[in-house]
Amino acid sequence: MPPFPPRVSALLGSLSKKHEDTGNKRTWIHGGKEANLEREVTKNKTLTVRLPENEETQSGSSSANDILNSLRGLTLTASPNPSSANPLLPHPPVDQSVLLATGPKVDQWFEELTCSADGVLYEDTQIGIGLKSRYQGHIGQIALYMGNKIDAPFASFTATVKADDPEALSVSFAKIPPTIIGPHSQSQQILQIECKKMFSKPPILAVSFLTGSHQTTSLRLPIVLTKFFEHVKLGPSDFFERWKLIGNDRESQTVFSISLTPSGQLDLNKHRQVISGQRLNILDDIDPNPNNLVAAGVLHMSADGKVGCLLRLEPNREAKVGV
Repeated sequence: MPPFPPRVSALLGSLSKKHEDTGNKRTWIHGGKEANLEREVTKNKTLTVRLPENEETQSGSSSANDILNSLRGLTLTASPNPSSANPLLPHPPVDQSVLLATGPKVDQWFEELTCSADGVLYEDTQIGIGLKSRYQGHIGQIALYMGNKIDAPFASFTATVKADDPEALSVSFAKIPPTIIGPHSQSQQILQIECKKMFSKPPILAVSFLTGSHQTTSLRLPIVLTKFFEHVKLGPSDFFERWKLIGNDRESQTVFSISLTPSGQLDLNKHRQVISGQRLNILDDIDPNPNNLVAAGVLHMSADGKVGCLLRLEPNREAKVGV
């Protein structure tokens, strides 16, 4: 295995050779006849996801029909101990013009769902919202479960979703949500998702209904760019060849705090779970430092094609930070 190349910064060493050919250039940078042809084929493809087709309101007093019971106890991949989760990646930017729901668990639910396919999105004394998701290439689907927890129906029920940049991310309901959700029942709705270009802000789900008074809740949907990543497997020589192509305009370095185990050691297992939850493939035996993690993936976009991504995580136990 070749030695890890010398670094000028804490994360990357900017090298002068930025545009040399690689073995599979169309996968890692834009351009070329093959890349354009594949991009056109990708645009015409649709993902067939066999999620439940019944999107009507399901009623009944049995707790088995309650969304919270159906989602409670799920094992999320973000962390074996969700209450102490401290994701390594920073939160996506939030549209400050929207008044989002707040609470001690709202951010935790969102963070867990960025690393998991299903779980609870929101819960209060009246409504519970959960989801299950599937992604393939640049296409995704989310099944939203909106449950009524009280003895009165939700009247004038509406649910809308808004993406900050529709030209980059398309999110829409497959059918118009029902206007009434009965007591102790739930409604299931399907969201169709398409990643066209790179985006930075998650879409916002707004839910409103009448139960004696008007209730409104706005939530971030856990649709982030890494949901459209695909694993890629690279050996040391392939990884270094592509790493050398990265230039100043195509690299980013971030320093953030990390939590240690109760014994004061690096939680390497948790770091691996968070990176894997972001749909990046962890590459073993690349970095000679066993505490560092190296990962790779390919981002799929219908308009901008495929873009490769290389990642290296350097946790520092003494400073309690990661780079």
